[in-house]
Amino acid sequence: MHTVEITLEQVLLARDRRVLRQRALAARYGGTLLSFTMNIAGPVKDAPLVRLAFQAGLAALDRDLGKPVHRELIQAPTGPEALLVYDRPAPWVKERCLLLEEREAVGRLYDLDVLSPEGEKLSRPQSRRCLICGGPVTVCSRSRAHGLPAIRARTRDILADFAAGHLSALARQALEDEVDLTPKPGLVDRRNTGAHDDMDRPLFHRSAGALAPYFRQFAARGMAGAPPRELQSLGREAEHAMLDATGGVNTHKGALYSFALLLSALGRCLAEGGDPAAQWWLGVSYQYGVGAPKDRKNALRWFRQAARQGNARAQESLRAMEDSAAGGEDPEKLQVAAEQGSAQAQYRLG
Repeated sequence: MHTVEITLEQVLLARDRRVLRQRALAARYGGTLLSFTMNIAGPVKDAPLVRLAFQAGLAALDRDLGKPVHRELIQAPTGPEALLVYDRPAPWVKERCLLLEEREAVGRLYDLDVLSPEGEKLSRPQSRRCLICGGPVTVCSRSRAHGLPAIRARTRDILADFAAGHLSALARQALEDEVDLTPKPGLVDRRNTGAHDDMDRPLFHRSAGALAPYFRQFAARGMAGAPPRELQSLGREAEHAMLDATGGVNTHKGALYSFALLLSALGRCLAEGGDPAAQWWLGVSYQYGVGAPKDRKNALRWFRQAARQGNARAQESLRAMEDSAAGGEDPEKLQVAAEQGSAQAQYRLG
């Protein structure tokens, strides 16, 4: 997926178009209207991780609110949007939207505006909490208490953590659904153990539960760009955990191999489809402790992801950090780079 940076004018135009659609839907259906968008700071509003969280939000709305009378989805560079009309009282819809926003960390990135049939926007009983400090977001925004790099870093962490947990849950559910599928002649199902005298449904469910934390790690390490050797080591750990849970019975060794490859690949695709400029900024935040804890490992992680997408600043930052670790910084080269406008070189020369 190719991500693009959008302007303030594009954001304002998208908002104006959304208001016009809201009025048209209100006139047509006369019901409670829910406008669902994502709160993503910075110039890139649409990326694979954002879309995954948005789709999960839509599924949660269907679960909590039921099927809408009308559903309208918009995919634009300014971010995914949904306009949903419900034959439900507006306060009831707002109450459930507030629960969704507060129930999980990713809900903090959901913007769920509820309008009554008369077009009145229902307000929140209290201000939303700041992503960084947990205080009232209005206070932090007004005082600019946290810089944009810190907010973007926190947003990215929320999205990545959600994606790893979401994919892990899907993988575990797939294993449990497979064993529960009935009938399966000769195999373990809800009716019997088939041709197996050392396996049953509870054993398979225990095995799936033991593997779930490792599924999460495969997705997370894929997003971090982990090398194959690291994934192989994690796979061996997962296999030992599975065998410990099953008393030595091989329930999911083949599935573990398949899911390890799939989840790590999905994680990498989700991360590398993001904005390389934003990834570079996150690396800088972690490198110098600006708006985020100083963390060399996380800095390298984000620099590598941006560098793989051809971001020149990230490639420069990555070389500088690797040279520094090897004790290989050349003062003359630093001086030349600084004169050519390298922010990294200028910073290190003081």
